[in-house]
Amino acid sequence: MGDRLDIAYMYPFSSEAKLIVAEQPNAISARYLAMSRDHVEAALSSGLRYVPARLTYVKMDYVMTYLYSRMLVSALNSTGMARAYARAEARRSADAAFSQQGGGPIRLGKELGLEVREQDAQEANPDGRRFVVPFAAYVGNAPRMEGSGLVNQRLGGGWIALGAAGLRGLLEAMTEREIMRGLPIRHSDLPKEVIAYARSNRLNVIEREGVVGPRPGERSTGWIERLLRSPIADVRHRTVNLILAPYLTNVRGLGAAEATKLIVEYIERCKQVEPNTKVNERYIAYQCEYAKKRGLRPLSFARAKEMLSGTADIESLSG
Repeated sequence: MGDRLDIAYMYPFSSEAKLIVAEQPNAISARYLAMSRDHVEAALSSGLRYVPARLTYVKMDYVMTYLYSRMLVSALNSTGMARAYARAEARRSADAAFSQQGGGPIRLGKELGLEVREQDAQEANPDGRRFVVPFAAYVGNAPRMEGSGLVNQRLGGGWIALGAAGLRGLLEAMTEREIMRGLPIRHSDLPKEVIAYARSNRLNVIEREGVVGPRPGERSTGWIERLLRSPIADVRHRTVNLILAPYLTNVRGLGAAEATKLIVEYIERCKQVEPNTKVNERYIAYQCEYAKKRGLRPLSFARAKEMLSGTADIESLSG
């Protein structure tokens, strides 16, 4: 599954991702529902960033979270929110395509049914990479994008030249359209668990005149979900009692026992990075019960940055 999962992680709308999803159990996962809520919040508030990942479960979680996020934005019954979410995912896919690890714009073009060719180095301008795409494909998609950076040059045989910025704009526009295909999903086609979850779990974003942003006075906690997918080698006691226990019990609203189970699983993954730790299930259970009883809130991202500096990839957590 390795190569297929790599592509699915970079491009969660791809045929590879659909094949992987088809192999998973049909039962609705409460875990993925909660992850999709934070994922959508991050997409609408601060955007999504492509971060290279090596661990299989991180890639699988992203593919499944994408699926659940599509269902969640559909259950919220907002076309504007769905489009803003699709735009954030499209930008992330473009980040993946133009990163060294991202498989390249040619691969993303293939996923979108667009043939992309990169010109030889001697043909490219000194200001960067140069690509060519079919003229008809450009004309069919360019009106839906802004700032394409089109190189004013028509090539023979029906091809047109684009710089890297122009190609990125084209790919983003086509990716957004692909992600929006079928959105929003009709309520009659959504699992009842998703609809119930959407009704009882308000997103920390607002939509006003087509603009989506943070709710006044509220912070996005999507970075904590990303932390839960990023094992750390140190500062694990304070991460449990200052971030994870308060977050799971009082933000996600889990019971102390369920929160304990999730944190134990996280610490087990942390042990694969650095096995020496005194954090055990008894300590975790106590912290979860204490946080639940006192209504504790997790550290802000700004304070967590100071605590986790040198331990976690802070920039990747910021979304």
